[in-house]
Amino acid sequence: MGASTVRILIINPNTSYHMTEALKPVIESLDFPSTIKSTFFTSPSPGIPSINSPEDAAQSAENCLSKLIPLLKDHDAFLVACYSQHPLVPQLKKECAKLAASNAERKFVTGIFEASVTTSLALVPDDAGFGIVSTGKIWEEALQTAVDEFLGTSKSTRFYGCETTGLNASELHDLPAEEVRVKMMDATKRLLRRGMTRTGAKDSKVKAICLGCAGMVGLDSAVRSACIEELGDQAGKQVHIVDGVRAGVGSLYGLWKVMGGYY
Repeated sequence: MGASTVRILIINPNTSYHMTEALKPVIESLDFPSTIKSTFFTSPSPGIPSINSPEDAAQSAENCLSKLIPLLKDHDAFLVACYSQHPLVPQLKKECAKLAASNAERKFVTGIFEASVTTSLALVPDDAGFGIVSTGKIWEEALQTAVDEFLGTSKSTRFYGCETTGLNASELHDLPAEEVRVKMMDATKRLLRRGMTRTGAKDSKVKAICLGCAGMVGLDSAVRSACIEELGDQAGKQVHIVDGVRAGVGSLYGLWKVMGGYY
C-alpha cells in the first residue's frame, strides 16, 4: 500500500460472522475515496457469540487481543465495533503506542461507543443533548457509567440516558423484523420523553440518538419513524441518528488525514 492509503481494521469482538458481514455495506455506503481500505476481523471461536454485558466485553477482549497484535503493523487505524466501554480500545491504544515508540508511525484506535458520543456532542446545540437506544437492560446503567467516565463528569446535562429494547444483539437479527422494529420504536419514544420540555410543546431536548449496538445496522429507520410519531414530522426529522460504525470510520479517516504518517 502507498503512504496515501488508509488501512482500517474493523474489529467485531464477538464470534458472529453474520454481524461482521452486516457491517460491510454500512461502510461501503460511506462512499469514501479509493484511498481507504477496510478489512474485517471476527473474534475466533470459542469466544463470546453476543456481548450482552461489560463482563462479556472483558472476556471478548481477552479472546481477541493476542490475535490482533500481529495485525497492528499492517493497518493504520482500528475500530472496535462493540457498543460498550470495550477494553480493546485502551488495550490497542497501548499496543499502538509501543509500535510508535519503535518506528515513529502513528496509528489510531477508537470504538463505536466513543465515536458516537463525540459525534453527538458535535451535532447538538449547547442547550440540548443526546441519548442511546441499546439492547438489554443491563446497558442502561453500564452505558451511563461509560458516558460519565468518557466525559469526565458525573451525570452530564448533555446526556439523557439509555433506553433499551430488552433484546440481545443476536435477537436483533433472529427475531421477526416487525417485533424488533416495535421494540426499537418504543425505546426511542421513551428516550425522547426524557428530554421533553415543560412548556406544553411536543418537543424534546434529545436532539441526537445513538444506535447502541453494532447489530442495530439498518434499524435507523425504526428510530426515525418513532421520532416522527412522537414529535411530529418536522421536529422528528431534525433528530440526528448516530450510527457508531459510520461515525467511527469517519473519525479514524479524519484523524489519519490530519494527523497520520510519521512523527
